[in-house]
Amino acid sequence: MATSSRSSRATPRQAPDYSDPAYWHGTIKMSLSKFFVLSVLHRAPMHGYEVVQAVARTTNGCCSPSEGTVYPVLNEFEAGGYLSSTAEVVRGRERKVYALTAKGRRAFQVAVDAWLEATDCIVASKLVADPTSARKRRR
Repeated sequence: MATSSRSSRATPRQAPDYSDPAYWHGTIKMSLSKFFVLSVLHRAPMHGYEVVQAVARTTNGCCSPSEGTVYPVLNEFEAGGYLSSTAEVVRGRERKVYALTAKGRRAFQVAVDAWLEATDCIVASKLVADPTSARKRRR
């Protein structure tokens, strides 16, 4: 029986610094990107770069995904039947314009409900973590 020359020990991955706001902002940004792509497309069909700009505007820069993030999300949503696309000429260039399908509109509503539920839990956690803020609000 042959033995493996590779070590069975994997190099441990360094744990993130959970006290660093950048970690949490990055996590939130990644999680909310898909939500806000659905959100802006719920308002109107648009091409990919418009989606990037609309998400940044809608979130006041809190969630500003790059084109490299948005296009894979658009492709994933389209493959899943949440979006449809058409080729249109915009300012002399052919662009793929995305629109929510009925399935995409339902998914957006489910996402809104899920994020609202999570937000309620976050607010409740804030009150537990900082009970003085709850007393200040009651005054």
